[in-house]
Amino acid sequence: MPRDGADRPSSPGPDTPEKVVAAAVSEPSFDALELLGPSLSEVLTFVNPPQPRRLQEAQQDATNGGESTAEDNQSHHGSSSSSLAATTDASAKFDLRLSRSAVLGKLADPSADNACKTQEYFAKLLSRIQCEATGLVLLHDATVVIFLETTAEHFLILLKQLQHQRIIEASSMKVLASCDDHGVRILQGLYFKKITLNRSDAGEWTDDSAPQCVVETFLSLIKFLKKIGPMPPAEIRKCLTNLSNTDQTFLPSNDLVLWLLSRDELMTLDEYLDVFDSPVAVELESERVWPVHPLIHY
Repeated sequence: MPRDGADRPSSPGPDTPEKVVAAAVSEPSFDALELLGPSLSEVLTFVNPPQPRRLQEAQQDATNGGESTAEDNQSHHGSSSSSLAATTDASAKFDLRLSRSAVLGKLADPSADNACKTQEYFAKLLSRIQCEATGLVLLHDATVVIFLETTAEHFLILLKQLQHQRIIEASSMKVLASCDDHGVRILQGLYFKKITLNRSDAGEWTDDSAPQCVVETFLSLIKFLKKIGPMPPAEIRKCLTNLSNTDQTFLPSNDLVLWLLSRDELMTLDEYLDVFDSPVAVELESERVWPVHPLIHY
């Protein structure tokens, strides 16, 4: 919304200090939270608004006579850095009400082959509930980090299912962060990676820094995913198999996950579902002011 001339900074005069001039003409920087999704400028550049994935698939099926190709149904499987989802065309990335969320938890049996078990569990789960979820599952020696991209409704369904599995301690699981209303998926598959990070940054974790640590952990994870997202599936698996030192700095360590799980600032699965799996009553300010509620009801 344009402002009038009184709000605009005046032109610098000859006696204006150089530092003041630089501050007056500089533009404010964006908040770091803009990394959670596309900026407004990117959205406004769409001449033809992107269509939902299902509409695009329906149009493609109609164009191709309803014949599906082997490439559309290809699933990625492999070692500890494999993936579970179909390889889709780059033009079919738009989803309505897409949610990006991260969940933490402790492994029930650290000595078991949890990477294989977790991959098999999600493959059967997503097939059973017919949910299209993409993202990354990181398995440490004792903890797990689950980053999911799906609709808000499907995310709630997945949380309910996670409460009944036995690979991860359901009572220990907490929601690190969640943000809604994204139109573009970062990844086009669900990838799994068993990692070991030899990094000690416990000195940076304090009670006062806990909220900021949660935000930075979530944003760092998204930065890493946006780095590997444009890569072909084979390159993504290769990158996950051989993580560089720079890539490892974006991922939370096992000790950090354990520390975050001990924080009361994070919601458990039960707490999250109690808040977001039930209708939320809202009242507009105008409804409380006008019309005026009668003092006497006849």
